[in-house]
Amino acid sequence: MTALPSVVCLRHLCDTGGVTDIAVDVVVIGAGAAGLVALRELDRGGVNVLAIEARNRIGGRVFTLHDPAAGLPVELGPEFIHGRPSEIFNELKSANLAAYDVSGEALDIDTATGRVRDDEGLSEAVDRLMDDLVKAGETEEDQPFSEWVASTAYSNAVKQRATSFVEGFNAARRDVIGIASLALDTRASDAIGADRNYRIFQGYDALLQHIFNGVTGANDKLRLNRVVEQVEWKPGSATVHTRSMLTGTVETIRCRKVVVTVPLGVLQAPPGDKGAIRFNPEPASILRAATMLRFGQVVRIVLRFREPFWESLQELSDASFLFSQEPLFPTWWTARPVRTPIVVGWSAGPNPDTLLDRSESEIVDAALASFARITRFDASRLCDLLEAAYLHKWNDDPFARGAYSYVPAGALDARETLALPVADTLYFAGEATETTGHGGTVNGAMSTGFRAAAQVLTSLSGKT
Repeated sequence: MTALPSVVCLRHLCDTGGVTDIAVDVVVIGAGAAGLVALRELDRGGVNVLAIEARNRIGGRVFTLHDPAAGLPVELGPEFIHGRPSEIFNELKSANLAAYDVSGEALDIDTATGRVRDDEGLSEAVDRLMDDLVKAGETEEDQPFSEWVASTAYSNAVKQRATSFVEGFNAARRDVIGIASLALDTRASDAIGADRNYRIFQGYDALLQHIFNGVTGANDKLRLNRVVEQVEWKPGSATVHTRSMLTGTVETIRCRKVVVTVPLGVLQAPPGDKGAIRFNPEPASILRAATMLRFGQVVRIVLRFREPFWESLQELSDASFLFSQEPLFPTWWTARPVRTPIVVGWSAGPNPDTLLDRSESEIVDAALASFARITRFDASRLCDLLEAAYLHKWNDDPFARGAYSYVPAGALDARETLALPVADTLYFAGEATETTGHGGTVNGAMSTGFRAAAQVLTSLSGKT
Protein backbone atom coordinates (compact mmCIF):
# COMPACT_ATOMS: atom_id res chain seq x y z
CA MET A 1 0.00 0.00 0.00
CA THR A 2 1.26 3.48 -0.83
CA ALA A 3 0.42 6.85 0.64
CA LEU A 4 0.84 9.72 -1.78
CA PRO A 5 1.38 13.06 -0.04
CA SER A 6 -1.01 15.91 0.22
CA VAL A 7 0.25 19.44 -0.40
CA VAL A 8 2.20 20.86 2.51
CA CYS A 9 2.19 24.65 2.37
CA LEU A 10 4.84 27.09 3.42
CA ARG A 11 3.93 30.37 5.09
CA HIS A 12 1.27 31.97 2.94
CA LEU A 13 -1.54 34.48 2.57
CA CYS A 14 -5.18 33.63 2.15
CA ASP A 15 -6.90 35.02 -0.92
CA THR A 16 -8.17 38.48 -0.03
CA GLY A 17 -11.00 38.35 -2.51
CA GLY A 18 -12.22 41.86 -1.82
CA VAL A 19 -9.59 44.02 -3.50
CA THR A 20 -10.27 44.55 -7.19
CA ASP A 21 -7.87 47.28 -8.24
CA ILE A 22 -4.57 48.21 -6.60
CA ALA A 23 -1.38 49.98 -7.63
CA VAL A 24 2.29 49.22 -6.91
CA ASP A 25 5.63 50.01 -8.51
CA VAL A 26 6.53 46.46 -9.57
CA VAL A 27 4.67 43.16 -9.88
CA VAL A 28 6.66 39.91 -9.67
CA ILE A 29 4.88 36.98 -11.28
CA GLY A 30 5.85 33.70 -9.60
CA ALA A 31 7.18 32.93 -6.12
CA GLY A 32 9.80 30.32 -6.92
CA ALA A 33 13.51 30.82 -6.36
CA ALA A 34 13.87 33.62 -8.94
CA GLY A 35 10.67 35.38 -7.93
CA LEU A 36 11.42 35.34 -4.21
CA VAL A 37 14.92 36.72 -4.74
CA ALA A 38 13.56 39.48 -7.00
CA LEU A 39 10.83 40.28 -4.45
CA ARG A 40 13.32 40.58 -1.59
CA GLU A 41 15.91 42.58 -3.50
CA LEU A 42 13.33 45.02 -4.84
CA ASP A 43 11.86 45.39 -1.35
CA ARG A 44 15.32 46.08 0.04
CA GLY A 45 15.75 48.69 -2.69
CA GLY A 46 12.76 50.61 -1.37
CA VAL A 47 10.40 49.59 -4.18
CA ASN A 48 6.67 49.06 -3.60
CA VAL A 49 6.50 45.50 -4.90
CA LEU A 50 3.90 42.74 -4.95
CA ALA A 51 4.44 39.07 -5.88
CA ILE A 52 1.70 36.92 -7.43
CA GLU A 53 1.75 33.12 -7.14
CA ALA A 54 -0.80 30.68 -8.56
CA ARG A 55 -0.06 27.93 -6.06
CA ASN A 56 -1.01 27.89 -2.38
CA ARG A 57 2.65 27.86 -1.38
CA ILE A 58 5.92 29.54 -2.22
CA GLY A 59 8.80 27.62 -3.76
CA GLY A 60 7.75 26.89 -7.33
CA ARG A 61 9.55 23.77 -8.47
CA VAL A 62 11.21 23.49 -5.05
CA PHE A 63 8.69 21.31 -3.23
CA THR A 64 9.63 19.80 0.13
CA LEU A 65 7.39 17.55 2.22
CA HIS A 66 7.94 17.15 5.94
CA ASP A 67 6.48 13.75 6.77
CA PRO A 68 7.40 12.80 10.37
CA ALA A 69 7.35 9.14 9.37
CA ALA A 70 10.12 9.74 6.82
CA GLY A 71 12.62 11.15 9.31
CA LEU A 72 14.15 13.40 6.63
CA PRO A 73 12.72 16.10 4.38
CA VAL A 74 11.23 14.52 1.26
CA GLU A 75 12.12 16.48 -1.86
CA LEU A 76 9.71 16.24 -4.78
CA GLY A 77 11.66 18.80 -6.80
CA PRO A 78 15.36 19.72 -6.53
CA GLU A 79 17.28 17.83 -3.86
CA PHE A 80 20.98 18.45 -4.47
CA ILE A 81 23.20 21.49 -4.47
CA HIS A 82 25.78 20.82 -7.19
CA GLY A 83 29.08 22.29 -6.02
CA ARG A 84 29.30 25.43 -3.90
CA PRO A 85 27.40 28.19 -5.74
CA SER A 86 27.65 31.46 -3.85
CA GLU A 87 23.96 32.28 -4.39
CA ILE A 88 22.93 29.33 -2.22
CA PHE A 89 25.79 29.12 0.27
CA ASN A 90 25.60 32.82 1.13
CA GLU A 91 21.93 32.34 2.02
CA LEU A 92 22.62 29.18 4.00
CA LYS A 93 25.21 31.02 6.05
CA SER A 94 22.96 33.98 6.80
CA ALA A 95 20.08 31.65 7.73
CA ASN A 96 22.20 29.27 9.85
CA LEU A 97 21.06 26.38 7.69
CA ALA A 98 23.20 23.26 7.41
CA ALA A 99 24.37 21.65 4.18
CA TYR A 100 25.99 18.23 4.29
CA ASP A 101 28.04 16.28 1.77
CA VAL A 102 26.52 13.44 -0.20
CA SER A 103 28.78 10.43 0.29
CA GLY A 104 28.82 6.75 -0.57
CA GLU A 105 29.61 4.71 -3.65
CA ALA A 106 28.29 5.34 -7.14
CA LEU A 107 27.74 1.90 -8.64
CA ASP A 108 27.03 0.71 -12.15
CA ILE A 109 24.63 -2.24 -12.15
CA ASP A 110 24.45 -4.72 -15.02
CA THR A 111 20.69 -5.07 -15.26
CA ALA A 112 20.94 -8.42 -17.04
CA THR A 113 22.90 -10.06 -14.21
CA GLY A 114 22.35 -7.74 -11.25
CA ARG A 115 26.10 -7.58 -10.72
CA VAL A 116 28.08 -4.45 -9.92
CA ARG A 117 30.38 -3.72 -12.83
CA ASP A 118 33.95 -2.55 -12.40
CA ASP A 119 33.73 0.60 -14.47
CA GLU A 120 36.76 2.60 -13.37
CA GLY A 121 38.23 2.48 -16.85
CA LEU A 122 34.89 3.29 -18.41
CA SER A 123 34.39 6.29 -16.14
CA GLU A 124 37.83 7.64 -16.97
CA ALA A 125 37.06 7.29 -20.68
CA VAL A 126 33.76 9.14 -20.24
CA ASP A 127 35.65 11.93 -18.48
CA ARG A 128 37.98 12.21 -21.48
CA LEU A 129 35.01 12.26 -23.83
CA MET A 130 33.44 15.10 -21.86
CA ASP A 131 36.73 17.02 -21.98
CA ASP A 132 36.69 16.61 -25.76
CA LEU A 133 33.07 17.75 -25.79
CA VAL A 134 33.96 20.99 -24.05
CA LYS A 135 36.67 21.72 -26.59
CA ALA A 136 34.37 20.90 -29.50
CA GLY A 137 31.53 22.96 -28.07
CA GLU A 138 33.80 25.99 -27.81
CA THR A 139 35.54 25.67 -31.18
CA GLU A 140 33.27 23.78 -33.57
CA GLU A 141 29.89 24.51 -35.11
CA ASP A 142 27.07 23.76 -32.69
CA GLN A 143 25.39 20.43 -33.35
CA PRO A 144 23.22 17.94 -31.47
CA PHE A 145 25.10 15.82 -28.96
CA SER A 146 24.04 12.60 -30.74
CA GLU A 147 25.70 13.70 -33.99
CA TRP A 148 28.88 14.81 -32.28
CA VAL A 149 29.31 11.72 -30.11
CA ALA A 150 28.68 9.43 -33.09
CA SER A 151 31.59 11.08 -34.91
CA THR A 152 34.09 10.31 -32.13
CA ALA A 153 36.36 7.26 -31.97
CA TYR A 154 35.25 6.20 -28.49
CA SER A 155 33.84 2.73 -27.93
CA ASN A 156 30.10 2.09 -27.97
CA ALA A 157 30.18 1.48 -24.22
CA VAL A 158 31.72 4.90 -23.58
CA LYS A 159 29.31 6.62 -25.96
CA GLN A 160 26.35 4.90 -24.30
CA ARG A 161 27.45 5.88 -20.80
CA ALA A 162 28.08 9.51 -21.82
CA THR A 163 24.72 9.67 -23.58
CA SER A 164 22.93 8.31 -20.52
CA PHE A 165 24.62 10.97 -18.39
CA VAL A 166 23.78 13.84 -20.76
CA GLU A 167 20.14 12.82 -21.09
CA GLY A 168 19.66 11.97 -17.42
CA PHE A 169 21.38 14.98 -15.88
CA ASN A 170 20.03 17.55 -18.34
CA ALA A 171 16.56 16.00 -18.77
CA ALA A 172 17.32 16.35 -22.47
CA ARG A 173 17.15 14.40 -25.71
CA ARG A 174 20.46 13.44 -27.25
CA ASP A 175 19.35 14.43 -30.75
CA VAL A 176 18.25 17.90 -29.62
CA ILE A 177 20.60 19.27 -26.95
CA GLY A 178 23.54 21.17 -28.44
CA ILE A 179 27.23 20.75 -27.64
CA ALA A 180 27.74 24.51 -27.27
CA SER A 181 25.43 24.71 -24.26
CA LEU A 182 26.86 21.48 -22.83
CA ALA A 183 30.35 22.97 -23.04
CA LEU A 184 29.21 26.18 -21.33
CA ASP A 185 27.40 24.25 -18.59
CA THR A 186 30.36 21.94 -17.99
CA ARG A 187 32.79 24.86 -17.62
CA ALA A 188 30.41 26.59 -15.23
CA SER A 189 29.92 23.43 -13.16
CA ASP A 190 33.67 22.82 -12.93
CA ALA A 191 34.17 26.37 -11.68
CA ILE A 192 32.01 25.74 -8.59
CA GLY A 193 33.21 22.18 -7.94
CA ALA A 194 29.98 20.53 -9.04
CA ASP A 195 31.54 17.07 -8.89
CA ARG A 196 30.57 17.26 -5.20
CA ASN A 197 26.93 17.31 -4.12
CA TYR A 198 25.25 18.59 -0.98
CA ARG A 199 21.83 18.45 0.64
CA ILE A 200 20.20 20.98 2.93
CA PHE A 201 19.60 19.30 6.27
CA GLN A 202 16.42 21.25 7.00
CA GLY A 203 15.09 20.78 3.45
CA TYR A 204 15.30 22.93 0.32
CA ASP A 205 12.17 24.80 1.34
CA ALA A 206 14.01 26.24 4.35
CA LEU A 207 16.28 28.13 1.94
CA LEU A 208 13.34 29.72 0.13
CA GLN A 209 11.50 30.45 3.36
CA HIS A 210 14.59 32.33 4.55
CA ILE A 211 14.60 34.44 1.39
CA PHE A 212 10.90 35.21 1.83
CA ASN A 213 11.43 36.09 5.49
CA GLY A 214 13.88 38.76 4.33
CA VAL A 215 11.01 40.77 2.85
CA THR A 216 9.70 43.48 5.19
CA GLY A 217 6.05 42.75 5.94
CA ALA A 218 6.32 39.75 3.65
CA ASN A 219 2.73 38.55 4.04
CA ASP A 220 1.44 41.87 2.73
CA LYS A 221 3.61 41.62 -0.39
CA LEU A 222 2.51 38.23 -1.66
CA ARG A 223 -0.73 37.00 -3.21
CA LEU A 224 -1.08 33.22 -3.27
CA ASN A 225 -3.80 31.23 -5.06
CA ARG A 226 -3.86 33.88 -7.81
CA VAL A 227 -3.40 33.02 -11.49
CA VAL A 228 -2.10 35.75 -13.77
CA GLU A 229 -4.23 35.60 -16.89
CA GLN A 230 -3.14 38.69 -18.79
CA VAL A 231 -0.51 41.42 -18.77
CA GLU A 232 -1.50 44.57 -20.64
CA TRP A 233 1.40 46.91 -21.01
CA LYS A 234 2.99 49.82 -22.78
CA PRO A 235 6.40 51.36 -22.15
CA GLY A 236 6.45 52.59 -18.57
CA SER A 237 3.24 50.99 -17.28
CA ALA A 238 1.33 47.73 -17.09
CA THR A 239 -1.87 46.21 -15.79
CA VAL A 240 -1.76 42.66 -14.47
CA HIS A 241 -5.06 40.77 -14.49
CA THR A 242 -5.37 37.93 -11.98
CA ARG A 243 -8.06 35.47 -10.95
CA SER A 244 -8.44 33.73 -7.60
CA MET A 245 -8.00 29.95 -7.62
CA LEU A 246 -10.33 29.83 -4.59
CA THR A 247 -13.21 32.17 -5.38
CA GLY A 248 -12.81 33.13 -9.03
CA THR A 249 -12.70 36.82 -8.15
CA VAL A 250 -10.75 39.10 -10.47
CA GLU A 251 -8.06 41.51 -9.30
CA THR A 252 -6.23 44.05 -11.44
CA ILE A 253 -2.89 45.47 -10.39
CA ARG A 254 -1.51 48.60 -11.99
CA CYS A 255 2.25 48.99 -11.94
CA ARG A 256 5.25 50.50 -13.69
CA LYS A 257 7.16 47.29 -14.31
CA VAL A 258 6.58 43.51 -14.33
CA VAL A 259 9.11 40.78 -13.52
CA VAL A 260 7.99 37.46 -15.03
CA THR A 261 9.59 34.42 -13.39
CA VAL A 262 7.30 31.58 -14.54
CA PRO A 263 8.91 28.38 -15.90
CA LEU A 264 9.70 28.05 -19.58
CA GLY A 265 6.88 25.52 -19.91
CA VAL A 266 4.37 28.17 -18.88
CA LEU A 267 5.80 30.71 -21.34
CA GLN A 268 5.40 28.06 -24.04
CA ALA A 269 1.84 27.13 -23.02
CA PRO A 270 -0.79 27.52 -25.77
CA PRO A 271 -3.16 30.48 -25.33
CA GLY A 272 -6.18 29.51 -23.28
CA ASP A 273 -4.49 26.68 -21.41
CA LYS A 274 -4.66 26.81 -17.63
CA GLY A 275 -1.72 28.83 -16.35
CA ALA A 276 -0.92 30.43 -19.71
CA ILE A 277 -0.30 34.18 -19.61
CA ARG A 278 -1.56 36.48 -22.38
CA PHE A 279 0.58 39.51 -23.14
CA ASN A 280 -0.98 42.50 -24.87
CA PRO A 281 0.95 43.39 -26.92
CA GLU A 282 3.05 40.25 -27.25
CA PRO A 283 6.78 40.69 -26.58
CA ALA A 284 7.68 39.01 -29.86
CA SER A 285 11.42 38.60 -29.24
CA ILE A 286 10.80 36.97 -25.85
CA LEU A 287 8.17 34.53 -27.03
CA ARG A 288 10.23 33.66 -30.10
CA ALA A 289 13.26 32.92 -27.89
CA ALA A 290 11.09 30.82 -25.57
CA THR A 291 10.02 28.61 -28.50
CA MET A 292 13.67 27.99 -29.41
CA LEU A 293 14.44 26.37 -26.05
CA ARG A 294 13.20 23.01 -24.77
CA PHE A 295 11.65 22.04 -21.45
CA GLY A 296 12.76 18.62 -20.23
CA GLN A 297 10.55 16.06 -18.53
CA VAL A 298 11.39 14.15 -15.35
CA VAL A 299 9.51 11.58 -13.32
CA ARG A 300 10.96 11.42 -9.85
CA ILE A 301 9.62 9.10 -7.16
CA VAL A 302 10.59 8.65 -3.50
CA LEU A 303 9.97 5.20 -1.99
CA ARG A 304 9.97 4.64 1.76
CA PHE A 305 10.32 1.05 2.92
CA ARG A 306 10.01 -0.58 6.31
CA GLU A 307 13.74 -1.37 6.22
CA PRO A 308 16.72 -0.65 3.94
CA PHE A 309 16.74 -4.19 2.53
CA TRP A 310 19.38 -3.42 -0.12
CA GLU A 311 21.97 -2.93 2.62
CA SER A 312 21.84 -6.68 3.26
CA LEU A 313 23.81 -7.04 0.02
CA GLN A 314 27.45 -6.25 0.71
CA GLU A 315 28.05 -4.63 -2.67
CA LEU A 316 25.10 -2.23 -2.15
CA SER A 317 25.51 -1.54 1.57
CA ASP A 318 27.38 1.77 1.05
CA ALA A 319 25.74 2.78 -2.24
CA SER A 320 24.76 6.38 -2.80
CA PHE A 321 23.92 6.16 -6.53
CA LEU A 322 22.89 3.17 -8.63
CA PHE A 323 23.13 3.47 -12.41
CA SER A 324 21.66 0.85 -14.73
CA GLN A 325 20.22 0.19 -18.17
CA GLU A 326 16.64 0.03 -16.89
CA PRO A 327 14.39 1.62 -19.55
CA LEU A 328 12.08 3.54 -17.19
CA PHE A 329 14.00 4.26 -13.98
CA PRO A 330 17.69 3.75 -14.78
CA THR A 331 19.00 5.90 -11.91
CA TRP A 332 18.44 5.53 -8.17
CA TRP A 333 20.00 7.04 -5.08
CA THR A 334 19.87 6.55 -1.35
CA ALA A 335 20.03 9.11 1.45
CA ARG A 336 23.70 8.38 2.19
CA PRO A 337 25.48 9.39 4.35
CA VAL A 338 22.25 9.13 6.32
CA ARG A 339 21.09 5.55 6.66
CA THR A 340 17.36 5.39 6.17
CA PRO A 341 15.00 3.07 4.23
CA ILE A 342 14.36 5.67 1.52
CA VAL A 343 15.40 5.58 -2.12
CA VAL A 344 14.73 7.94 -5.02
CA GLY A 345 14.05 6.81 -8.58
CA TRP A 346 14.90 9.16 -11.45
CA SER A 347 13.61 9.00 -15.01
CA ALA A 348 14.66 11.87 -17.29
CA GLY A 349 15.17 12.80 -20.91
CA PRO A 350 13.34 10.35 -23.20
CA ASN A 351 12.99 7.68 -20.47
CA PRO A 352 9.75 9.02 -18.95
CA ASP A 353 7.91 9.21 -22.30
CA THR A 354 5.79 6.16 -21.49
CA LEU A 355 5.32 7.25 -17.86
CA LEU A 356 3.91 10.73 -18.33
CA ASP A 357 0.35 9.60 -19.06
CA ARG A 358 0.26 6.90 -16.40
CA SER A 359 -1.55 7.26 -13.08
CA GLU A 360 0.39 7.72 -9.88
CA SER A 361 -0.26 4.13 -8.81
CA GLU A 362 0.96 2.84 -12.17
CA ILE A 363 4.15 4.88 -11.82
CA VAL A 364 4.70 3.45 -8.33
CA ASP A 365 4.30 -0.09 -9.72
CA ALA A 366 6.75 0.63 -12.54
CA ALA A 367 9.30 2.07 -10.09
CA LEU A 368 9.02 -0.93 -7.75
CA ALA A 369 9.51 -3.33 -10.65
CA SER A 370 12.56 -1.37 -11.82
CA PHE A 371 14.17 -1.24 -8.38
CA ALA A 372 13.46 -4.95 -7.85
CA ARG A 373 15.29 -5.85 -11.06
CA ILE A 374 18.28 -3.66 -10.19
CA THR A 375 18.63 -5.06 -6.66
CA ARG A 376 17.60 -8.64 -7.63
CA PHE A 377 14.96 -8.73 -4.91
CA ASP A 378 11.55 -10.24 -5.44
CA ALA A 379 9.08 -7.55 -6.51
CA SER A 380 6.35 -8.92 -4.25
CA ARG A 381 8.65 -8.55 -1.25
CA LEU A 382 9.28 -4.92 -2.14
CA CYS A 383 5.53 -4.33 -2.27
CA ASP A 384 5.19 -5.84 1.20
CA LEU A 385 8.01 -3.67 2.55
CA LEU A 386 6.79 -0.43 0.96
CA GLU A 387 5.30 2.01 3.46
CA ALA A 388 4.85 5.12 1.32
CA ALA A 389 5.53 6.60 -2.09
CA TYR A 390 5.89 10.34 -2.74
CA LEU A 391 5.36 11.75 -6.20
CA HIS A 392 4.46 15.01 -7.92
CA LYS A 393 3.66 14.84 -11.63
CA TRP A 394 5.36 18.02 -12.80
CA ASN A 395 4.26 17.44 -16.40
CA ASP A 396 0.62 17.63 -15.26
CA ASP A 397 1.23 20.70 -13.10
CA PRO A 398 -0.13 23.63 -15.16
CA PHE A 399 2.19 26.04 -13.37
CA ALA A 400 5.33 24.04 -14.23
CA ARG A 401 4.60 21.77 -17.23
CA GLY A 402 7.85 19.89 -16.82
CA ALA A 403 11.19 19.90 -15.04
CA TYR A 404 13.75 22.38 -16.35
CA SER A 405 15.06 23.88 -19.56
CA TYR A 406 17.86 22.95 -21.93
CA VAL A 407 19.29 24.44 -25.11
CA PRO A 408 18.97 22.79 -28.54
CA ALA A 409 21.77 23.01 -31.07
CA GLY A 410 21.91 26.47 -32.59
CA ALA A 411 19.79 28.14 -29.89
CA LEU A 412 22.41 29.30 -27.38
CA ASP A 413 21.50 32.96 -27.94
CA ALA A 414 17.90 32.33 -26.84
CA ARG A 415 18.78 32.51 -23.15
CA GLU A 416 20.51 35.85 -23.76
CA THR A 417 17.38 37.21 -25.44
CA LEU A 418 15.16 36.09 -22.55
CA ALA A 419 17.40 37.99 -20.13
CA LEU A 420 16.93 41.34 -21.94
CA PRO A 421 14.35 43.84 -20.63
CA VAL A 422 11.49 44.73 -22.97
CA ALA A 423 11.01 48.50 -23.24
CA ASP A 424 12.23 48.87 -19.63
CA THR A 425 8.83 47.51 -18.59
CA LEU A 426 8.86 43.69 -18.85
CA TYR A 427 11.68 41.71 -17.27
CA PHE A 428 12.09 37.94 -17.41
CA ALA A 429 13.85 35.73 -14.87
CA GLY A 430 14.04 32.05 -13.95
CA GLU A 431 16.50 29.29 -14.74
CA ALA A 432 15.65 29.33 -18.46
CA THR A 433 17.00 32.90 -18.65
CA GLU A 434 20.36 32.08 -17.00
CA THR A 435 23.19 32.82 -19.42
CA THR A 436 26.41 31.71 -17.70
CA GLY A 437 25.95 27.92 -17.72
CA HIS A 438 23.77 27.40 -14.65
CA GLY A 439 20.43 26.97 -16.38
CA GLY A 440 18.29 24.21 -14.91
CA THR A 441 19.55 24.83 -11.35
CA VAL A 442 18.21 26.54 -8.25
CA ASN A 443 21.31 28.70 -7.95
CA GLY A 444 20.89 29.66 -11.60
CA ALA A 445 17.29 30.70 -10.97
CA MET A 446 18.37 32.71 -7.92
CA SER A 447 21.05 34.52 -9.91
CA THR A 448 18.46 35.64 -12.45
CA GLY A 449 16.31 37.01 -9.63
CA PHE A 450 19.25 39.15 -8.53
CA ARG A 451 19.85 40.21 -12.15
CA ALA A 452 16.24 41.16 -12.86
CA ALA A 453 15.95 43.12 -9.61
CA ALA A 454 19.14 45.03 -10.46
CA GLN A 455 17.80 45.81 -13.93
CA VAL A 456 14.56 47.17 -12.46
CA LEU A 457 16.31 49.22 -9.78
CA THR A 458 18.66 50.73 -12.35
CA SER A 459 15.74 51.67 -14.57
CA LEU A 460 13.73 53.16 -11.71
CA SER A 461 16.73 55.23 -10.65
CA GLY A 462 16.98 56.73 -14.12
CA LYS A 463 20.53 55.44 -14.60
CA THR A 464 21.62 53.87 -17.88
